[in-house]
Amino acid sequence: MFLKGQPMTLSRSGSDQSPDGDEMKFLMAVLDNPFEGILAIDCRGIIIFVNTFFLNILNAAQQDLLGKKVWDALPGCRLYDTVLQGHSQWGENLKVGGRDFLVMRYPIKRNGQTVGAAVKTLFPDMATAKEIATRVGQPTRVVQSRRPLFTCMDIIGETPPMLSAKKLARKAARTDSTLLITGESGTGKEVFAQAVHNRSVRRDAPFIKVNCAAIPENFLESELFGFVDGAFTGATRGGKPGKFELADDGTIFLDEIGDMPLAMQAKLLTVLQEKEVERIGSIKSIPLNVRFIAATNQDLQMLVREGRFREDLYYRLKVLEIPLAPLRERIPDIPLITEHLIAKINQRIGSDIHGVTPGSMKQMMAYNWPGNVRELENMIEQAANWSEDPFIDLTGLLSAGERHPVPALSHDQHAKSFHKSVTQTERDLILSALTQAGGNKAGAARILKIQRSVLYKKMARLKIQ
Repeated sequence: MFLKGQPMTLSRSGSDQSPDGDEMKFLMAVLDNPFEGILAIDCRGIIIFVNTFFLNILNAAQQDLLGKKVWDALPGCRLYDTVLQGHSQWGENLKVGGRDFLVMRYPIKRNGQTVGAAVKTLFPDMATAKEIATRVGQPTRVVQSRRPLFTCMDIIGETPPMLSAKKLARKAARTDSTLLITGESGTGKEVFAQAVHNRSVRRDAPFIKVNCAAIPENFLESELFGFVDGAFTGATRGGKPGKFELADDGTIFLDEIGDMPLAMQAKLLTVLQEKEVERIGSIKSIPLNVRFIAATNQDLQMLVREGRFREDLYYRLKVLEIPLAPLRERIPDIPLITEHLIAKINQRIGSDIHGVTPGSMKQMMAYNWPGNVRELENMIEQAANWSEDPFIDLTGLLSAGERHPVPALSHDQHAKSFHKSVTQTERDLILSALTQAGGNKAGAARILKIQRSVLYKKMARLKIQ
């Protein structure tokens, strides 16, 4: 059960001696019982122990898992977070081999230092968990997430500015105080907001995002507060709950808060103070239990001085603050971020990129990155789509970026503009290649100089028949 060359040694009570042969056999029988799963990693996230329970669920052999990164073997498992944070976590839902389990995570420590972490199932299956929960009068709530949220594992970086920001995020997750996240466009403000929510006690409740810049002013109030039947001409029959209500028990993320109109700022201030909301057209107050996280790429203090942002709201929002440094101030993080983004993009678009060329990396480390991490991700995805080699070359894109600085667009404008143009160009090229090949996919793949499997994945994603 142990990784060869890296045995997990357990001490006898109160001593540093390792167990003898008989004790080890007994210990293995305890750890390998058929009623609970146990998996352990070292401080690098490498799996060093897994018992038969998990192996059977995953239909895998020891050699399939030992020595692998835990996030590759169990994509939804947050065990490496435990190594980084040094805290235990009880009662989490974890999907293993297509089955749901209630688990706990805990750090493994030696001489006061975290040297690894383990995850253990609390019940052999969810049916047993629900049955026991019913007996004690507290039914287990299994939450079906609408979409996967970012976690601390998605926050990549080891430079002092990023380590400081991650430390603040861990502290912010322990409280319900209002949080303001500041930083340039593309620095990862939403990633941090989701990670704070995912680490908080509200993680099983909704995370609702509102982009204050993307919603027209005349619709923003109804979006946030909701409305009752007949509140205004054209109102949905039966009324509609607002974002505040939908976020009850969870977190509401107010992105681009600096673009919120002054009239709406006054109403938001009331919600923050009173912890209740009234739908448009209603006289009934609805109590709220919501964590507020706001984000902006603007200087709110300057907006306050200019009379464009309420000073009282500013101080209500800035109880806690996480300032995010631009990418140009944490250049040494670029290799780590690039590795992470390549893995994510490979999975998303079906590419098989192994890395970037040495010349690209040298130029990346010298580039100013006006669009921050979002610009880096967009460049990598663009190069991955057209590359014929496992190592992509970004030098041309970087040179073009230096000649044509990235315009100051909002988060959504950047993403929509780039992905729309890339998707349309990719679709046109594939359709053209299919036409040249007379509809033969193998021939089209040869024309495009990509593997057939990659072409099939792209066609499925683009809904090309």
